[in-house]
Amino acid sequence: MKKVVKTGPVAVLSSRPGPPDMHSLIAGRSTRMEVLELLRRRQAASAETISSQLGVTPNAVRQHLMNLERDGLVQSAPVKSKRGRPSLMFSLTDKADAAFPKRYGQLATMILNEVTELGGPELVDAVFERVAQRYAGGIEAQMKGLSFDQKLDRVVEWIGRAGTLAEKEETAEGVRITIHNCPFRNTALKYPQVCTITPHLLVKLLDATVSQAASIHRRDPYCAFLVQRPAEYPDAE
Repeated sequence: MKKVVKTGPVAVLSSRPGPPDMHSLIAGRSTRMEVLELLRRRQAASAETISSQLGVTPNAVRQHLMNLERDGLVQSAPVKSKRGRPSLMFSLTDKADAAFPKRYGQLATMILNEVTELGGPELVDAVFERVAQRYAGGIEAQMKGLSFDQKLDRVVEWIGRAGTLAEKEETAEGVRITIHNCPFRNTALKYPQVCTITPHLLVKLLDATVSQAASIHRRDPYCAFLVQRPAEYPDAE
């Protein structure tokens, strides 16, 4: 019987790269953020309008717009005017959405509070198990024909794409998968069921026994899982 230990925060796997950390692009640059906020409110504006609204010199605004356009957060297009030359209008790109505050963790916690009220912890357990099973089913076909180690490498790669800083290491106790960052830490601290998704995936995709060796939830500096190789797969050379 395969074992899954249900403690320690880990992240949901994703086959897609996560969005870039837009906050790092604008940290400490309040005027840049003000430009983005103004464009969010107005949908589009010229450099002159932005300068007037923010009380910043036109040259400074143009410099910010040039940098934002270089970073892919702002786009420009000429718009015909009734008089004179067309005006160059600036607007936000889809990528700029990541620059604004998000409260996904708060929303997730609110939803889980309601699920708990409706069906208790057992329903929360069932929801996260279904999440893991559904995701595993979506990627299981991509694992066909791969060896155990190839599957393991593929799974660790997927975990890493979620921003977990995942590493794999061969140890005497088994293959150790260390997750140095939990993107869902705050939610997982209240609902440890979040922590069961990754071990369920490991069991499903690798057909191996998985146990937890370390947990941020237990105040360890990282989370770690030990994957036991099936008997038909000897240790990797």
